[in-house]
Amino acid sequence: MVACLVWDQEAGGSSPPSPTTITHSKWDKMKVRRVSFILALLSLSACAQTDSFKTVNGYQIAPDANLAGADLAKAQLINEQLSWANLVGANLAGANLARADLSFANLRDANLSGANLTLANLSNANLAGANLTGAKLSRAYLSSANMPGAVLIGANLRKAKLDGANLVGANFTQASLLDVNLAGADLTGANLSFATLKVIDLEKSRYEGVIFFGTILDGVRQPILP
Repeated sequence: MVACLVWDQEAGGSSPPSPTTITHSKWDKMKVRRVSFILALLSLSACAQTDSFKTVNGYQIAPDANLAGADLAKAQLINEQLSWANLVGANLAGANLARADLSFANLRDANLSGANLTLANLSNANLAGANLTGAKLSRAYLSSANMPGAVLIGANLRKAKLDGANLVGANFTQASLLDVNLAGADLTGANLSFATLKVIDLEKSRYEGVIFFGTILDGVRQPILP
């Protein structure tokens, strides 16, 4: 927990001294109207740092946490900070991760089937071999994510950002890919059977060997698609 000093400009000075330079004697001389003690998740804010994090099923939910193999099925993890976390092989089936920060997290072989990842930040995350069957990924940020062999059967990726993502061999069967950004993504060998692709940007993307069986292509911006 940290104390966030609210500086009283009427006491003199246009800005408070650096918290790292406040001594006990200086503290006594300062005219302070109020001191707020804020308990929050670790963030970039200098006044919102804490060593207290949410615990779910005995696992501490925090950035850079080691949650490999953790059982977090159906856990409520809305807005949680899990950037750089180790979630290799974790069970997150049916978990609610809406707006969660999973950037740079390692989710290799994790079970995210039926998980809610709406507006979640998964940029630069490792999702190789992850199971995302039926997952909700609407407006999710997956830019530069590593997803070779990921299973996204029936997943909803409406307006998701997958630019620069590695989707080699990923399975998008019956997935909804409406208004998705796939610019620069590598779809080599991906399975898009019966998927719905609408108004998608495939500029500079790779899709050699992609399976388009029964795929609905509507307004896709790439003239050499079959």
